[in-house]
Amino acid sequence: MKSAIIIPNYLKSESVGFCDVAKGMLQKLGYSVQVLAESDYPTKNADFALVLGGDGTILRASKKLYKYDIPIFGINFGNVGYLTACNPDTAIECIKKVVDGKYKLENRLMLEGSVIREGRAVYSFVALNEATLFRSTLKKAFCAEVYINGMDTEAVLGDGVIVSTPTGSTSYNLSAGGPVLTPESNNMVITPLSPMRFVCSSIVTSGEDTIEVKVSVDGLLKKNALSLEVDGDSSFDIYDGDILKIKKAANTAKTIKVSDVSFYQILKKKLSKVNE
Repeated sequence: MKSAIIIPNYLKSESVGFCDVAKGMLQKLGYSVQVLAESDYPTKNADFALVLGGDGTILRASKKLYKYDIPIFGINFGNVGYLTACNPDTAIECIKKVVDGKYKLENRLMLEGSVIREGRAVYSFVALNEATLFRSTLKKAFCAEVYINGMDTEAVLGDGVIVSTPTGSTSYNLSAGGPVLTPESNNMVITPLSPMRFVCSSIVTSGEDTIEVKVSVDGLLKKNALSLEVDGDSSFDIYDGDILKIKKAANTAKTIKVSDVSFYQILKKKLSKVNE
């Protein structure tokens, strides 16, 4: 039997209302439908997942569906909507295209990371956008020593470091002056936050590389003054001497595209909207 998952944003009444519409439509077309609450995970695999929300909802859904390899079709009930495929006014038409198989799949690199403390992994994560190491309550710059494949590459003295995917390159990375990468490229980008050295710039790595960032703060001993933030919705306290280790995740996030509009056209439109 054909099956689908619907993940609404329960903080948005429009999203919750459309969830009932989409569920009824899919059931009439012969689909078994699972509607997932915020804390729910799929009980079985599905042909695709409708995610009803903005980019934040899709980022959370990508982690929820990570082990299931389920394609994501996003309908924008948020603001900017880089990761969504359509808006509510065209949603019914676009869902019909998905049901009919008239779409393209984009495979988006995800990050897999861990925090190593005294030789032991104390935190692990996956991310679709980025992992950001930054000073939260620390009132001075700190040093982030960057290693790529075990080789000492850069020492960033400043507010922190972002390690971003191609998908996340249009998010915090772009705001921090980092480069934009095309969605399906096999790369990661390391961007410093407010570095004290003017020549300190972003580094674009291969997706096959392993990145390590070692934290060094003079006079700080295991005080919770630094944080690691993952995709803007989860955080972990970082101690002096911790090592953030990141590589390409084993699975990709599969997103469904139903239009012929190019990434560059979408980027131009979304950036224009942000600047309005």
